[in-house]
Parts: sequence; C-alpha cells; structure tokens
Amino acid sequence: MIDTPVLPSKFLHLKHLSVDLQAMTFPPTYDYYSLISLFDASPSLETLVMNVLQKKMLHKSVVGDTTHLRQMPGHRHDSLKTVKIIGFSFAKSLVELTCHIIENTTSLEGLTLDTTRGHPSYNCLTNNIGKCMLLHGDFMVEVRKGLLAIRTYVEPKVPSRVKLNVVEPCRRCHDQPLIIC
Repeated sequence: MIDTPVLPSKFLHLKHLSVDLQAMTFPPTYDYYSLISLFDASPSLETLVMNVLQKKMLHKSVVGDTTHLRQMPGHRHDSLKTVKIIGFSFAKSLVELTCHIIENTTSLEGLTLDTTRGHPSYNCLTNNIGKCMLLHGDFMVEVRKGLLAIRTYVEPKVPSRVKLNVVEPCRRCHDQPLIIC
C-alpha cells in the first residue's frame, strides 16, 4: 500500500520535481489527488514531471462515472509553470489532480498530457524504422479512454493562456476510431 503523507515541513527552494510512479500494475488504492500536499509543501515549484505509466489501469475510472470531481479550494500554486504527465490515463484521481492544477495555478504556462509510453522511439517520426512501435490492443483501448477523459474534463478547464499539449499515438500507425464501451 502506498500513501503520500501530508508534509509538516516545506521544501521552500524546490523548483523542479520529477515523480515516478510507474509500475506494471499500480495499486488501485493509491490516490493521485493526495499529491496536492506535495505542491503545498513546495511553494517555489516551477516544473513538475510525473511518470504514471502503468501496464493496466485499475484505478476508479472517470469515464462513465456520474459523481462530481473532488475540489480542494484555497490551495493556490503560484509558481508552477510547466507540468508534464507521462502515462496520463482515465483514472479519476489523476483527472481530479490535473483539474486541480489547472484551476489553482495562476502561473501555469504549459501542460503536457502524454497518453503514450512517453518514449520517442514509439513514434514513427523519431525512430529509425519509420513506423511506430506497436502498442497492444488493450493499451490502445486505455489510451482512447484517456483521450476521452482529456476532452471531457481537462480541455474545457484549460485557460487560453496555457498551452495544452496532448500526446497521443500517431494516427498514421494506430488509426482507430475513439469508441468507448
């Protein structure tokens, strides 16, 4: 079991943070939303990179969920400029965390949500063989659900001053319609 503790001290001078939570199957009991306490403890944080790539997403899904997203008002993050989430999925707590960042960060300039594996060799434009590495069918279904979560919950909240970059599998090599069952 993994838990993100509420930090009693502060990392006053921390400017760049990389959080690696990747696993074959990440525990569905982990609440990504709990990372807000880390932001509160790091008032100078400017750059956040999160790797949350997992082979199979077992967290509660935001897709098809009719309950409201959690909000934690009063938590401002006024130094955070750049956020990149590699392995973005349709996990409800991850979508909630992303929306929290968007809604409570006045300094945010760029948000990258990478629904792929995050490595350039998976892209046909950046590897030597001219074709994307194959992403298996189950992973592609999860990618499509992640893209649906971005379009439904994240994109409408992104202010015009923030550059949103959504990384998805190449349509040339992985052209399949977005169908969610």
